Amino acid sequence: MVQRRKVLLGMGSLAAGSAAAIGTGAFTTSSSTRTVDVNVAADSSGFVEITALDERYATGTDEGQLELDFNSDSGLGIFDGDAQGLNPDSTFNFSEVFRIANISGTGDMRVVIEADGFDLENLELTADGDDSTGVSAGTSLLARDYNSVDSLPKLVQPDSVDVDITMETKDDTTMGDVGGTITIYTATGGNRDELSDVL
Repeated sequence: MVQRRKVLLGMGSLAAGSAAAIGTGAFTTSSSTRTVDVNVAADSSGFVEITALDERYATGTDEGQLELDFNSDSGLGIFDGDAQGLNPDSTFNFSEVFRIANISGTGDMRVVIEADGFDLENLELTADGDDSTGVSAGTSLLARDYNSVDSLPKLVQPDSVDVDITMETKDDTTMGDVGGTITIYTATGGNRDELSDVL
């Protein structure tokens, strides 16, 4: 009787082991609905904080995004709004226009800015560097100046970089809107390779 139990127990174990190895085919797909809470915050409160420093040129929109104005909206002139824009064939330097800060809590991050659509002779976005721990003064923040994600400016945590802007206008009689858009890209440590598409 003992031998029969051992044989039956052994055969049961063999069947269970075979089922586990081969699979039972009980189901092939599954779907589970879960709640995901996502909060979109203003630029000044996001994981990557983007804030205006010089309110003559940098402000927040009603949607909470940073907006840069170098035109009559800047309010410059003897009377508010007299100055309509930049002169042709000139170079203008604007210091500490806005700040990019790493407040995400996810460690160090690489940062780079892509500029698109500008009708200027030259545009530079550089680090002011006075308050930044990891980015030296004069370091370019423009994607076009890099060919490796490992050489991109790095903001340690917590850290920030104030952005200086230099615009050189064309020497022709082009008047009107010569602006474009800037896109600020960031990636944390091990994800920096994701920025290679920008370079």
